Amino acid sequence: MMGKKLSTREEQAIDWLKNEIEKDRADLNKEKQRFIESLKNFKKDEIAKPKEKMTLWKKIKKVLTGF
Repeated sequence: MMGKKLSTREEQAIDWLKNEIEKDRADLNKEKQRFIESLKNFKKDEIAKPKEKMTLWKKIKKVLTGF
């Protein structure tokens, strides 16, 4: 008889666990890709406001008024 070997309960549990780990890994990779794609939609200016260069007048005004 060259049939399929019957698995014990422990072997079935291990196989089930391996399958669940593979499914979770695939779901995680899918979520990572979705997250990366959502981040690509942001513009740099939306995330961090570019620092405004102060003119000489603004520097003087800041020193005199304290603002």
